[in-house]
Amino acid sequence: MQRPIAHFFKLHCFRKFLVCFLMLGICTSFSSVAFAQTAAGQAAVDPNYAPVDHAGKPWRIAYIETRPFANYTATLVNMINALHQMGWIKSIDDLPYKKGQVDSKVIWDWLAKQENGPYLKFVADDFFTFDNVKKEKLDGHANSIYERLDRSKEVDLILIMGTEAAERMTAYPLSIPMMSMSTSNAMQAGIVQGAEFSGKDKVWAHMDPYRYKRQIDIFYDIFKFKTLGVVYDDDTAGRSYAAIYDVLEVATERQFKVVIENVSQPQKYSPQNKKKFATDLESAFARLAPKVDAVYLGLFIGNDPADLAKELSPLTQRKIPVFAQQSNDVAGGALMSLARQNFAGVGRFNARAMVRILKGESPAKVRQIYENSPNIIINLDVAREIAYRPRFDLLLGADQLVKAPK
Repeated sequence: MQRPIAHFFKLHCFRKFLVCFLMLGICTSFSSVAFAQTAAGQAAVDPNYAPVDHAGKPWRIAYIETRPFANYTATLVNMINALHQMGWIKSIDDLPYKKGQVDSKVIWDWLAKQENGPYLKFVADDFFTFDNVKKEKLDGHANSIYERLDRSKEVDLILIMGTEAAERMTAYPLSIPMMSMSTSNAMQAGIVQGAEFSGKDKVWAHMDPYRYKRQIDIFYDIFKFKTLGVVYDDDTAGRSYAAIYDVLEVATERQFKVVIENVSQPQKYSPQNKKKFATDLESAFARLAPKVDAVYLGLFIGNDPADLAKELSPLTQRKIPVFAQQSNDVAGGALMSLARQNFAGVGRFNARAMVRILKGESPAKVRQIYENSPNIIINLDVAREIAYRPRFDLLLGADQLVKAPK
């Protein structure tokens, strides 16, 4: 599992060199390459994934999400794009999406109105979210979704985005296949029983079981910290969002200590005091600051990106490096991340799994592991603030250097 940083960056830089070299070749012979790309695109359509209808009718698809979140939207859009490339969707011209968008419903509503051909129907009334549902009403809301889907008998597949939505919905005895995507770790959250195969007849989940271990390994290789700080919400979803079990496993392997502080997830605060989350998170980091020499920042869905720099300020003031699980948090004030920037690969993987399930394969027999090629992001302004000078091989291997405009 462990991979020395020098080896990682040699491979990463070599990959980037090859990309640049190939792009140079493309520029010198555009017309011939364009023809080759067209031919390759046609050849890439595997007949095993060719579109089929459902006894003369389109397959009906439902969607459930934990709440609006950019990763959910990017995952859905890239899955839709892959289905279009495989011929399952007629056209995606004017799809209402911009990078970083958090609103999936506008995309779903657009898809529901399109004449997508004979294969897929995105059901307008079968878009569900747990957003803005009070804590005491979550169970009732999940039950109402279950009863609607179970009673209608008109949905052929359910797409589920997010750990909490998948936790709740896969606990019900639905006879409809469910695909769980964009979770922190579906196995640790109890959504599936295994990494390679789900172990559940009606459930499939995308798995990248070593994603967070890779991050923590690289972070340790760079800084060789003795004590790592982590803040998380101490419930099933919060522990999953923080990848705390991965943190503790790597800590045992690498022999560093872990210091933990707890804070509730933003959605647990009422609309009237949601800003209190930012204060509570800043206080948690302030408590960590004198005890640690590095911090691993997990996921807090709903946190305002504009608040992150202030939340992390107790760490920045003490010149403590922060490694962010999510790449977007690097622009917000974390030092660096090793995270997925391009969702095309995972979108294609999810789309192929969807097709196999629609064509009759049991979700329990469709492989779940897809490890996306990660990107390295470094915030040079934060590096300067904490008096950290990145090594040359780290800068060379970085895919993105974030720097505030002058």
